[in-house]
Amino acid sequence: MGIYVKKKKFNILNIFLIFLFVIIVFTTLYFYIFLEKNNFVSSNIANKQFDEESNNIIEPDLSSYLKKEDVNFDEYFTKKEFDQNIKKFIKENPDYILSVLREYQLEQNKLEQERTNQKNISSINNLNLANHPMYLGDLNSAKVIYEFVDYNCGYCQKFHQELINVMNDNSLKLVIIQMPILGNFSEELTKLAIAASLQGQFKVVHNYLYSTERKSKMEDILADLFLRGVDLDILKNDLDSQEVSDLLSIHKSYADEFKFTGTPATIIGNQIIPGYIDADKITEILEKEFS
Repeated sequence: MGIYVKKKKFNILNIFLIFLFVIIVFTTLYFYIFLEKNNFVSSNIANKQFDEESNNIIEPDLSSYLKKEDVNFDEYFTKKEFDQNIKKFIKENPDYILSVLREYQLEQNKLEQERTNQKNISSINNLNLANHPMYLGDLNSAKVIYEFVDYNCGYCQKFHQELINVMNDNSLKLVIIQMPILGNFSEELTKLAIAASLQGQFKVVHNYLYSTERKSKMEDILADLFLRGVDLDILKNDLDSQEVSDLLSIHKSYADEFKFTGTPATIIGNQIIPGYIDADKITEILEKEFS
């Protein structure tokens, strides 16, 4: 009986001590966590500013701690070493460098071509909106061909016949843009054609200047035009008129706009064709552009 009582007291004491230990541990942890939390909050608040009007905390500016001057890149490499490495790479990899340059040039050419195409389309739209007194074919046709010509150009004469063959099979409007680039005589013939258009005789003069019957001297040309119904008095009076001069300047601006340097040059729809093409090619482009 005595042993039992002694054992019972020992168990109660142990339980009491364990309970006391647990209380101390939890109390210590509680105060430690609480104090650390308060210190953290206090520290953050100390580093921030408080906006009394909006009741918001203003975050501190940390950019001053991230200054570029604080980083010494010389510790990693020097400019001299960098330049030497670049030169070494170029020397050891010429094919790669050339490949990169080719790709860059191709990309630049592509961008330049896109810009040129957009500009050309805009210029063609302006050309379509302008009034053109020198034309052949159907005035009201939706299919329009612009031909830039010089009456002393042999290819223009050949091209003229190709256009006539196409026009015989199609309802077209052929607008003639004067581009005299082969000397003073070319400009004289251009003025002759422009002046004839003022009296409604452009088609007669234009076809004659490209025919095999055309003479080489101006007086003989005027004589032939007289026989074809052109009023020479009116023609000679108009040759030096301001209207002829203005039309010549307008046509020159068209050629400059498209940067044409030779004749014939043709615009069909949105396609710009420098040089001579035959009737089949003209028909093919017409179908593509106006179908």
